[in-house]
Amino acid sequence: MGESCCGGRHEVSGREPSRTRADHSAIGLSGPISHTILDYANRLRYRVNDDLVERHARAMQAGSSYDCWNSLSDRDQELWRHMARLDLAG
Repeated sequence: MGESCCGGRHEVSGREPSRTRADHSAIGLSGPISHTILDYANRLRYRVNDDLVERHARAMQAGSSYDCWNSLSDRDQELWRHMARLDLAG
């Protein structure tokens, strides 16, 4: 994949495995917050480049946490992407 990593172990007991298909959302429609996140992502998809969102999310997370991006759950990564979308579109 070519992604750099901290080299640490990222297995966390009790955590569900990562998504196996990119077309499935990391956050399911289970409440108003998840609905808002998914709706906002869909509305901005054509205005803000996904690659830019990904890079900005990783930079924001790296600036405020010592955790490696690859060790975050899919949900946590998607929350960082949401914050990046808010920052880039605002």
